Amino acid sequence: MSLKSRLAEPRPLLAPGVYDALSALIAERAGFEALYLSGASIAYTRLARSDVGLTTATEVEDTLARIADRVALPLIVDADTGFGNALNTQRTV
Repeated sequence: MSLKSRLAEPRPLLAPGVYDALSALIAERAGFEALYLSGASIAYTRLARSDVGLTTATEVEDTLARIADRVALPLIVDADTGFGNALNTQRTV
């Protein structure tokens, strides 16, 4: 089932926050249907810093690629900063 069709169902979708391939694999094996990757989780685990917009698009892409290589679940990715100005936001989307 696609993420789009699953989201159309009336029951809630629980998508636990993950931060690397191991946490994603654990969530997948626990039976979750989707995962959530946030910029904050990357900032905390890769940079040991709070989420103040320091996470780069490259760091998100690298983390996402490692997770996607290990699990088959749909992944919702937070890119709320857009990584710069309006043009960077358009490029990110």
